Amino acid sequence: MELHADRTAVSRHTCNNFIQLVSDYVFLSVYQHNPCPQGEQCQMKHGHRIKTQVQKRWLSRKDTQRLMALEGSWLEERVSHLRGRHLLYAGVDTDPKFLSRSRADHTFRVGMPWQKGLVDCQARIDNTHWPFPNETLDVVVLQHALDMTNRPHQLVREATRTLVSGGYLVVVGFNPYSAWGGARWLRTMSTELPWVSNPVAPLRLSDWLMLLDFRVENVTTAAHLWPIKIGSEALSRRVDRVLAGNRIFAGNVYILVARKTVAGMTTIRSERKVRRESKLGFAIPATRKPVSRTKGSM
Repeated sequence: MELHADRTAVSRHTCNNFIQLVSDYVFLSVYQHNPCPQGEQCQMKHGHRIKTQVQKRWLSRKDTQRLMALEGSWLEERVSHLRGRHLLYAGVDTDPKFLSRSRADHTFRVGMPWQKGLVDCQARIDNTHWPFPNETLDVVVLQHALDMTNRPHQLVREATRTLVSGGYLVVVGFNPYSAWGGARWLRTMSTELPWVSNPVAPLRLSDWLMLLDFRVENVTTAAHLWPIKIGSEALSRRVDRVLAGNRIFAGNVYILVARKTVAGMTTIRSERKVRRESKLGFAIPATRKPVSRTKGSM
């Protein structure tokens, strides 16, 4: 019996290794089939919302560079402890340094349709159809990617489709319900970034993710002082810590971390945790309540 059990364990181990090798081969085949070498323009056939020159001007501004530095530190704190085989990054930062500190075995950057010649990417993808099989990525980081597309819902769907069960989705975006959001409404005719962006509210994004069997683990707002520069970055961080969870003075930028659960499983959350999360300044999506059955309903 012990010999039979040992043979069964060896067979399972060999089978799992074979499946993992096939998965990695398929992933790398797709990855190499859609290259975006240095200097090549990451441009898809359909049009994009924001012009390339507009993005270049915005990325070269000092306030944008300050924001990228702040967001880079936030992402490093939240992504550095996430393990897995493959981490995908899609975002506006031209030099996402936090990727080098990731614990994932393989980190890579993809170019989006609206990043025409702006970044050195390792693959190019479409907003609506990612060239990756289902459940092949362990971590997906979207840094203002939703803000720059006309189809944020489809982009979220593709990102969640490619994540494995237990995988993480990390989203950084502009908060439309903030001081920046109010200023944006006063500049509706502007064609410059960040005013021309298409931000998705964190509450709305949380609702989408709940429907896609994701558990929102954390939503934090920050960059309360941005784009105004008052003092050093250390001061900005202190202000963010003091105002964390303030419903009236929400930050101009949010970072959301969600985890993919088993399809069809509803997460039961304690009332204490829900009350604590509600202090972030956003309503927490309601979970489905279990249906109580009586003997007469059976």
